[in-house]
Amino acid sequence: MTSPLFIREALPEDAAAVWAVQQAAFLPLAPRLPSRPTALREDEAYWRQHLERVPRRTVVVHVDGELVAAGRVDGAMPQGELKRIAVHPSWQSRGVGRRLVEALEAHARELGFVRLRAGTRKRLPDNQAFYERLGYRVVALEPYPPGIDDHTVWMEKDL
Repeated sequence: MTSPLFIREALPEDAAAVWAVQQAAFLPLAPRLPSRPTALREDEAYWRQHLERVPRRTVVVHVDGELVAAGRVDGAMPQGELKRIAVHPSWQSRGVGRRLVEALEAHARELGFVRLRAGTRKRLPDNQAFYERLGYRVVALEPYPPGIDDHTVWMEKDL
């Protein structure tokens, strides 16, 4: 990557761009899964409300002034959960996702979290491999909601 990344906490005015990145990142996964990703049900209004209601929990990545990735930390102390890790497809496999998660981990430590969990679908082995490269370890496998032929792979990392 030749352009520098700028990483910061998300603001309510980022809602449209966060939503757009999330849609771009999650939509290509839909054909590979037996159920539509729940992230695709969220809209710009949802993100605006989330960013107003839970400040300091979402991080965004900019390249050349464009918001290209976003993710957040949910949960209660001492364990948080990485949620909605989304990198625009044109920026995937270029180190942006790694930098996003590293920034979220640092941010989570500042907020007082001591451990993070990440969940991914078993049918998305590249996602599991991504988290494993970042030091996450598989701690559980649980069936996805009843009636859906899939599983959630839960991973954790101590901060």
